[in-house]
Amino acid sequence: MFWFDLEQLLQDRDGTWLRGRSGSPWGAPHDRGVLAVPVVVLIAPSRPWVAWWVDDPADRRLEIDVCVPPTRTEAGWRYIDLELDPVLHEQDSRVEIEDWDEYEQARHDGWMSPDDAKLARCTAEDLARVLRRRDEPWPKRGWQLLAQQM
Repeated sequence: MFWFDLEQLLQDRDGTWLRGRSGSPWGAPHDRGVLAVPVVVLIAPSRPWVAWWVDDPADRRLEIDVCVPPTRTEAGWRYIDLELDPVLHEQDSRVEIEDWDEYEQARHDGWMSPDDAKLARCTAEDLARVLRRRDEPWPKRGWQLLAQQM
C-alpha cells in the first residue's frame, strides 16, 4: 500500500483535484521518501482511473493509474491499482501504456480477477486514445492547476 501526503485544491465537475508539492512525503511498505517534483492529481469515485500531472523537467508527463473506482475514506482517498498506466509525455506528445508486464504477472498470479483485468485493459486503451486526441478539457486543466501551484 502506497500513500501520498496530498492537499485538496478544489472540487468541480471533473472530480477532486489534489496537489503534492515538491518535498511532500510518501510511503510504501518497502520504502519512503518525498516527492521530487510537484504533482496535481484528479480523482473521482465514478471512474476507474486517477490522473497524475507530473512536473518533472526531464519528462513532463500526464500519468494515469487505471484502478478499481476510488473510494473516499476518513483518511483520504483509496484505490486498487490495476497495473496499466497510460502516459502522455509532453515533450514529444508520445502516448504509451506502461506496465504490461506487471499486468500480465498480476493476471497470471491470480491477484486480479478476470473482470478487473478486462476493466484495466479496456480503460487503458480508451484513455490512451483520449490522450492522443487531446479533445477532453481535463488534461489541459491539470497543467493549468499545476502551473498555478508553482
